[in-house]
Amino acid sequence: MTIDEIIASLKKLNLDNDPAKEAKELLKQVGKVGYMLVTYHKGKSVMRARPNYGDERFSLKNDFSFKPQHLNTTYQRASTPSQTMFYACALPDKLEKGELENSRIIGVLEAMPWLRDKTSSGYKKISFGKWIVEEDLNLIAVIHKDTFYEESSYTRELVDAYNYFIKQEDKEMLDKSLKYQTFIADEFSKEINNHTDYLISAIFTELVSQHPNIDGVLYPSVRVLGKGFNVAIKPSACKKLGLYVAGECSIYKLRDHTVVGIDCLTKLDGKTDNFELTEIENHRIECLQQLGVTCIDELK
Repeated sequence: MTIDEIIASLKKLNLDNDPAKEAKELLKQVGKVGYMLVTYHKGKSVMRARPNYGDERFSLKNDFSFKPQHLNTTYQRASTPSQTMFYACALPDKLEKGELENSRIIGVLEAMPWLRDKTSSGYKKISFGKWIVEEDLNLIAVIHKDTFYEESSYTRELVDAYNYFIKQEDKEMLDKSLKYQTFIADEFSKEINNHTDYLISAIFTELVSQHPNIDGVLYPSVRVLGKGFNVAIKPSACKKLGLYVAGECSIYKLRDHTVVGIDCLTKLDGKTDNFELTEIENHRIECLQQLGVTCIDELK
């Protein structure tokens, strides 16, 4: 099958029926294409966010890591029910003036769909883990998406570099690679109605991550309109990361206005498995004042 035929067949799949087998076979038929590889070197940090439910408080390293496989039952943007992944947010090392510079913003919007509803108000908690790369991580970059080209100087750098290097290939490989990368980028950037809508991007990630030298994927965050990035790393590669900061935050929301306050913060050595979060000065009153309310009940 040609790349056009493969893409057309993938687009025709009824994702509501969970056609994992068919999708995987079609993706395997793509064959050789050009990818952009991004390597995170020692010292690079990524931020993982996890919502707290009820009175939950996390105090284990694993609490800030990937979802255990036995609890992994749905498709996500870069993981299948048979392959859990470690999700985290990342920012480029070099930022231009005015670009997003707080990875916690990405994590909050990715982990809390409730924040995207501008008509609701409320109070919730979320925990963050700052992980630092201790051994090179090799990630396939999913970046060939025109929509996000102007949103980040790093996206432009990656896309331009990819376009330059792929032009060194023959025309057939050039056309095939650009068509495939654009299709995959579309799958990563689409909004969904059902978890199976993620099926193609998830199976793509599963397939490329099976390569022994590939640790996962890097892709623009839809939740911040491409101004930041997400990484999905396979569990076996998480040994290349260490947890160095764990924290808990309160989210105060009044319709389309949100304030995030830091409640606990603990510095770690990257190896500790069990710890206690350290309470810091409570900023609740200040956060509520910023929203013009006096108590949490007014948000509820």
